[in-house]
Amino acid sequence: MTSLSSIAVATELEPLIERLRPRLKRILRGYGIPPHDAEDLLQEAFLAVLGKWESIDNKEAWVIGTLRNRCARYWRDRRSSVLEAVDSALLEFLSRPQPAPQDRAVLVWDLESLFETLSARHRAVLWLRFGLGLTTEEVAGRLGYCPASIRKLTLRSLARLRLAVSPPPPVTRA
Repeated sequence: MTSLSSIAVATELEPLIERLRPRLKRILRGYGIPPHDAEDLLQEAFLAVLGKWESIDNKEAWVIGTLRNRCARYWRDRRSSVLEAVDSALLEFLSRPQPAPQDRAVLVWDLESLFETLSARHRAVLWLRFGLGLTTEEVAGRLGYCPASIRKLTLRSLARLRLAVSPPPPVTRA
């Protein structure tokens, strides 16, 4: 970008930001983005706008759409990273050798009864991934799925296991 065009961008960008300020705040509030992360998402959105400034026809719509996309991706990434960290760590912990054989037998029996509540494909993906320790690509090859589908299926299977373990919510009377 030449210095002349960067001056033109700066003169257009400031009024654009001021016009969009209330809508941007509403979007960030609507998605429930924490304030310390909201600033980062805004910076990412405006950096993307500056990178494509010349080719964008409707800059307001582009900024709004980009921010919504970034907000949705923020929560999607955050949800999947938390699920993977907690569930993988828990399964890794459970896969360690247990001190007493009878304790191990009880744990295995509990896990097997939990696995029985899952469908065959969910059991297969969890067994291959955590029971045999195969990578996502290896599991995909054995089951005939693409690797991205295996990652999603693993997360869904873990969520169903967690749901089966968690106690039912208390019933409240209106």
